Amino acid sequence: MRTAVMAGLMTVGLLGGGCELAKQVALQTAPRSERVPPEYSNLPGSRVLVFVWVPPEVRWEYPYLRLDLAAHMGAYLAANVEKVTVVDARHVEAYLDKNKQFETSPIEVGRHFRADRVVHLSLHHFSVRDPGMAHYYRGRASGSVEVHDLTVTDGPPKRHTLRSIEAVYPEKAPVSFSNTRPEQIRKGTYEVFTIEAGKKFHEYERPLD
Repeated sequence: MRTAVMAGLMTVGLLGGGCELAKQVALQTAPRSERVPPEYSNLPGSRVLVFVWVPPEVRWEYPYLRLDLAAHMGAYLAANVEKVTVVDARHVEAYLDKNKQFETSPIEVGRHFRADRVVHLSLHHFSVRDPGMAHYYRGRASGSVEVHDLTVTDGPPKRHTLRSIEAVYPEKAPVSFSNTRPEQIRKGTYEVFTIEAGKKFHEYERPLD
């Protein structure tokens, strides 16, 4: 009897001028996140090679950038995408160094390592400092993502172009030289870029604003 009375009082409260209370209840029970499907869903179960292209002028300043980014991306895919086998980034780097061509085809490299699919990251920009802020660090990386499907047997490999990436680290504000090492900024920028690229290949939870 008491439960019924309380329920009646709550109903009266909601109907009789209790719009604000109803709004608060709705906000508290609304979902705080949503499931985002993968942009490309055919990676699970594949032998995957990560191919990174870096502009010559950027590679001159950061000679290990190609290897570092490929290693980060390979580790992310191995940890987050079901049943993938990732070609060791060190073996790919050794192959690229041995075959010193200005433009090496990601398809050629993928076939050499018998990959099913090549995740091709093209880096457009990479830096650890904002222009005009000489005494502060802030990493920025931008690039595009493609997947080359080498499993096609009745024609050329299929190319899937995914959405481009913009990564900033730290996200909110630059940090001073005085208490930060450049390696920290590079590593953080790699990780942010890798997460943004890697999420394209698996379902994930995105917070709602």
